[in-house]
Amino acid sequence: MEALAEALSRFFNTTYFTLTPIEGGASSRIYFRIDFREESYFPGDAVMLMVVPPPDMRLLTDYMHIDYYLRRMQVPTPRLYELDQSTGWIFLKFESAPTLENYLLQHPLRTEDALVALSGFLRSLQQKCRREDHCPAFQRRFDYDHYQFEFSFHVQEQLLGFYDQTPYDSALLLDFAKEISTVLDITHPVFVHRDFQSSNIFIHPRADGKFDFSVIDFQDARYGTPVYDLVSFLWDSYLAVPENLQARLVEEFYRHLEPDLGIGWDRAHYQRIVDYSIIQRKLRDAGIFADNYRRSKNQRYLAHLDSALRMALVPMAKYPAFREMRQLLERLV
Repeated sequence: MEALAEALSRFFNTTYFTLTPIEGGASSRIYFRIDFREESYFPGDAVMLMVVPPPDMRLLTDYMHIDYYLRRMQVPTPRLYELDQSTGWIFLKFESAPTLENYLLQHPLRTEDALVALSGFLRSLQQKCRREDHCPAFQRRFDYDHYQFEFSFHVQEQLLGFYDQTPYDSALLLDFAKEISTVLDITHPVFVHRDFQSSNIFIHPRADGKFDFSVIDFQDARYGTPVYDLVSFLWDSYLAVPENLQARLVEEFYRHLEPDLGIGWDRAHYQRIVDYSIIQRKLRDAGIFADNYRRSKNQRYLAHLDSALRMALVPMAKYPAFREMRQLLERLV
């Protein structure tokens, strides 16, 4: 904090500001609020600073290009003020609106209304975000190879490596990963935010009782299955969503797939895509939480790790071919 404040004072040529950490998710990026006590060259008195670590510097330009793309597509994002590649700093307009996570922790009775509205926002986003080859998000996709990488890195190395005392047959994981990666390798070019969860979504309550939304942390966006972002917020590691609401919104989303995106899956195939997406996403999350706890010893990640594993185990129970893999993961809970 002290070193960062000193570097910022040189950058701004002033010490008349305060620096406050903002609790983020489990990524390597860290966030701060900067409050200026005198006029600055940023509009307004408060700015959000995203600090990107050196190994992830490519994220800076990806963030900038995808932010410009989303704005062209009329998807609200906090205004990007400045980007400095030498330091890994991105300066954004500070959103006075709460994140969805914080809002629903304070207003749990509004969970259904907010998530119904968010599902509509997601459908609108997917319709607006037409393909543009020069946008970084459409230069990469969720294909077989990428899913295989995530199973290898997040599940085998980070998650199972965290429980290194638990023996398992590597062929079991390979067969499991191959089945899910093959089914989820979808070529339809739907824009996927990639981390569409409550900590990355700002909610703006309106006077008429409805909601508007804006998004952040989209630098890893790519294209792939339309249900990935749906699963990300309905099976959110930071927010408990009632099962009946999950089922209702999954069904409603299915009814809009063909009219909105021209995707005519039968219901059984759609449900398999949803189930496999839950399994893949939550095991990835569990691996990330395990790695973050290993590095930081922050106890909050252990609770999130456990809940992510439990969410993955529920749909796995539907598929007899996953029985042995499920038994292995149950030993970790």
